[in-house]
Amino acid sequence: MNIVTISNCEPYVAEDKSVAIEFVGPRNCNLKNFSVASITIPAGVSVKKHYHILSEESYQITKGSGIMHIDGEEKLISAGQAVAIKPGQWHSICNDTNLDLVMCVTCSPPWTMEDQIFE
Repeated sequence: MNIVTISNCEPYVAEDKSVAIEFVGPRNCNLKNFSVASITIPAGVSVKKHYHILSEESYQITKGSGIMHIDGEEKLISAGQAVAIKPGQWHSICNDTNLDLVMCVTCSPPWTMEDQIFE
């Protein structure tokens, strides 16, 4: 059995100040085909517009809200909602509130830096 203590996982702080903690995936457990991370986007921060070459991705909002952008369409997304993102879809999320936005992000195949292309 492979139990991961999330607080022991190494956080990755992006250039935009969002913080990702991958707690399930090839880098820290015995799974090979997907990854799961908790991502915190601070108040007033927008994630840079990007797409993934291979990965399907889902954002499940667990705290707060923000504006989700996918291929030119934008909608408010809030805690208790999720969105699916297909490979090749340009996307970003903007936390335009005064509170942190927290989401659980799943990628299949697992997230890698090489799989994302920024605008």
